[in-house]
Amino acid sequence: MTEGVPSAGSALPTPAMSSLPLAALNVRVRRRLSLFLNVRAPVAADWTVLAEAMDFEYLEIQQLEKYADPTSRLLDDWQRRPGASVGRLLELLAKLGREDVLMELGPSIGAVGWWWLSLTNTCKARNVTSRLSLRSASLQVPIRSD
Repeated sequence: MTEGVPSAGSALPTPAMSSLPLAALNVRVRRRLSLFLNVRAPVAADWTVLAEAMDFEYLEIQQLEKYADPTSRLLDDWQRRPGASVGRLLELLAKLGREDVLMELGPSIGAVGWWWLSLTNTCKARNVTSRLSLRSASLQVPIRSD
C-alpha cells in the first residue's frame, strides 16, 4: 500500500496525513462533508459537535449558525488555527462516531492527500533542481583562449 493513502473504506490518518494541511481538501470533498454534517440529527454528531471537538467556543458556534453552509465555514475558520490538519479532522470524525463519513469520504480524502503530497514533493524537487542549476551555472565560467 502506498504510504499516506488510506485503503478503500479506510480513513484512519497516517503520519503523512497528520501533517497534511486542511487547505488540501478540495471543494468537492468539503461539499460532501457538508452534506453529512449540516443536517441536524439526534442520533449522529453534526457540525456543532465537531466544532466543540475542535475547541470552538459557544459564541463562535452561534456565529457559524448564521451561514447557509456552517460546515464549510467551520473548516475555513479551523484551518487558520494551530493543529488543524486532515489527519486531525479524520481523528475527530472517528472520535465522534461518524464512521459513515469516514467510509464515504475516506477514499476521496486519501486521494486528495496523495495528490497534495505529490504536488508538494514536486515543488520541492523543482526548487532544489533550480537551486542546483543556479549554483552550477555560477560555477561554469567559459575560458577564452585568445
